[in-house]
Amino acid sequence: MFMIGVPAVKPVVGEVRPASIVAAAGIEPGMEIVGVGDKATGDWESVTYALISHLGDDSMKLKLKAANTSYVVDKTLQLDGWKFDPDKESPIGSLGIVPLGGKVLPVVEAIVPNSASEKAGILVGDRIKRVGEQEVTEWAQFVLEVQQSPEQPLLLVVERAGSELTLTLTPDVKKVRGQLVGFVGLSPQLVPLPDEYRILLQYGPLQALWQGAEKTWSLTTLTFDMIGKLIGGVVSLDNLSGPISIAKGAGSSADYGLVYFLGFLALISVNLGIINLFPLPVLDGGHLVYFLIEAVTGKPVSEKIQEVGFRIGAAILMLLMGIALFNDFARL
Repeated sequence: MFMIGVPAVKPVVGEVRPASIVAAAGIEPGMEIVGVGDKATGDWESVTYALISHLGDDSMKLKLKAANTSYVVDKTLQLDGWKFDPDKESPIGSLGIVPLGGKVLPVVEAIVPNSASEKAGILVGDRIKRVGEQEVTEWAQFVLEVQQSPEQPLLLVVERAGSELTLTLTPDVKKVRGQLVGFVGLSPQLVPLPDEYRILLQYGPLQALWQGAEKTWSLTTLTFDMIGKLIGGVVSLDNLSGPISIAKGAGSSADYGLVYFLGFLALISVNLGIINLFPLPVLDGGHLVYFLIEAVTGKPVSEKIQEVGFRIGAAILMLLMGIALFNDFARL
């Protein structure tokens, strides 16, 4: 992966949500996260892994650097009651951080033929100024109004060639997760993230090998940490995933490119390797326990005891797989 080159983005805070954990800590937009606890962070992925390791803690220290300076400040986040659903939000977003990214402007970039937008007379280049009684300064505001108004006429004010026009837009309707939502068939104008915030993690063979080993060790320690939190009840059993989620994750990562697919395979490989070392008799870890007992006692474990151990191990493994499969089907 590191020889091919891993695209990454500097962990710069784009927005801070009001009344959030990071807002209470005094973190401001434009700050770059250079460390979480005692771990240095150079991109958003490393920030995410570092944040997850602090689940269940009372507090967490972030090291941040203000824009255009080298001065680093420490901010302490109070994590009382901090929890998040990984199926709905990221650990970064749950703290109230919106990463700096490309901007989505309320300007029409493209229109789907025969869509509600085309029927309303919207043209490419129109800037959406108001929808209903809502002033539109961000694209998300327009999307929310449309989604909440399926098949309901909306008065739309657009700016075209320096003049404002009033149009009537009636969103079409579609069902999403059992709910009826509106859609109008147009896409916004995107302003990409400046290159100064993009980085490419690419190294020569020897350095790539070292970086890969460090990354593997980081994933290994994180996995053990999460297993401990799972046993301790800090992390819910609902977070367990099975083959269906793995297949979906593999497909999604492959859509982004070879590097991301390799990264997903590495993550799964590390997890499976660790699980295989669990001291359950049906796994390699169980066989190692039997070998250790034989080395200490000087004689092998009796076949009867091994058979009982295999049955118990198989039952525990099947129970875990059952929970994982149930979670997979619940997410469909």
